[in-house]
Amino acid sequence: MRNQLCVQLLPRLRTSGCRPRPLSVPVFIRLHSTANKTSRRNECTAAASYVLPSEDASETRPFAVERVGGRECHISWSSEGGSRIEKEWRDIASAAASEGKIAAPTNSLTGRISSWLGQMFLPTNYPESVHRSYMPFHVLQFFETTLSTITSVLCNQALLTSVGVSAEGSLFGAVAVQWIIKDGAGEIAKLFFIKRFSPYFDSHPKTFTLAGEVLGCLGSGLQIATVLIAPSPTNFLLCAAGGNIFKLVGNAIWFTTHIKFMRYFSLQGNDGDVAAKDESQASIAQLTGYAAGISLLTFSHSPVYLYSIFFAAVPLHLVMTVYMMRSASFELLTLPRLSHLAQAYVTEETVDSVEHLDKKGATGLFGEFYKRKSDRWLTLAPRVGDVLSAGSEVDRSRWQACSQVFQHERYLLFPHDSPRGPQVSVFFHPDATTDDMLRSILHAAMVRSVLLKSPDSTPNLRSTLIDTHEWTHHHFAAFKRALEQQKWRTDELCFADLGHRVTWTP
Repeated sequence: MRNQLCVQLLPRLRTSGCRPRPLSVPVFIRLHSTANKTSRRNECTAAASYVLPSEDASETRPFAVERVGGRECHISWSSEGGSRIEKEWRDIASAAASEGKIAAPTNSLTGRISSWLGQMFLPTNYPESVHRSYMPFHVLQFFETTLSTITSVLCNQALLTSVGVSAEGSLFGAVAVQWIIKDGAGEIAKLFFIKRFSPYFDSHPKTFTLAGEVLGCLGSGLQIATVLIAPSPTNFLLCAAGGNIFKLVGNAIWFTTHIKFMRYFSLQGNDGDVAAKDESQASIAQLTGYAAGISLLTFSHSPVYLYSIFFAAVPLHLVMTVYMMRSASFELLTLPRLSHLAQAYVTEETVDSVEHLDKKGATGLFGEFYKRKSDRWLTLAPRVGDVLSAGSEVDRSRWQACSQVFQHERYLLFPHDSPRGPQVSVFFHPDATTDDMLRSILHAAMVRSVLLKSPDSTPNLRSTLIDTHEWTHHHFAAFKRALEQQKWRTDELCFADLGHRVTWTP
């Protein structure tokens, strides 16, 4: 019977699993009573176990299945007997695992197009990452925005006609088309920018806010250049449309990150009120800016005068933005901060506040970057192929040891060596929660601490993982309480989540 059972990694046939039990007594922790150990062994998690039909048991089976952009990449060791990996792409087309459509690696045109569209228009890990009403709401919003844009085009026509641009002949058509192209080019550029960088809005919101302001200033400078060149439709499009591209991308960044900031400012669930008052404050600031701008235009309209004011205002604008980002001292668990806090807790069992952490200068700009390259020892949710790219026998044996220890967990640690010392990559199961991610980082910090204490010898990886897993099980609740006592937000982790989720088997 046992020979007929093996593991299938299609994450749709789920049963319950149990936490792994240490095979040896940890050398650096004190075990609880036998009754507690029995209780822990019987404590089930939601991590999945899978059953593969017996007729496929003799075939090469995947040791990991990776979800990438709405598709599944089945990864197995090379059938030629080496340690290289082979990939097989499958489209997620059915709730039944047996009905999954097999797609050739990188050659399934339908799968690649659907994956590309999903990455551009849908949130990471859709639909699990959003509310059930997300899709109907945004379908209706699409048609609402379309109708609103039609109305806007009609308004442009009325406004241009009212200032003397004739609605007859080709002149009006040329002006209207130029104006629409100016806005349309910015919208198209915004699509590709968001597709490429949207995951980093969560991990580096302050940095991208500053970058968005820089892009907006560049766009304004390019649009002012229309007064320096000969008036023609081509020159107008180059300056106006080019400047609008920068400004629309900058505005998209500002609106996206501003939503996060409003949520962080709201401490009593009053997000709507805080956002509304922010709009009121912005209206006063804009009215003040309009009045100041009109007053300055009464002196001169020359290009030299306009650019003089521009180059005086832009540096002040950006300096204000930097100080604004520094003043917003949100207790966000960015990856550089959390990796430092976890290491400090492992060695000292203490957690610093955000003020103390910033005062020590433990992290880089805005707490969103590492201060030194040597501090970057942790990687969250990488691609399996990137971590196992060497295809060595060491990687294969290491993966097998890790997958055995974590086969019933919602995360998998993969320690490996580097010129900067021990590194740890953390893979997340599709069912992983924020608590699972926090626990995995504390576990990774403990593993790294053990490896650093034995630089001249190589400890048994499996024993190290088992011992540190038991330590993490006992200390995680205290670690989370310590974070919350220092006002850190433990309900979210701010890292660039590209949506890579993995299921694995020994």
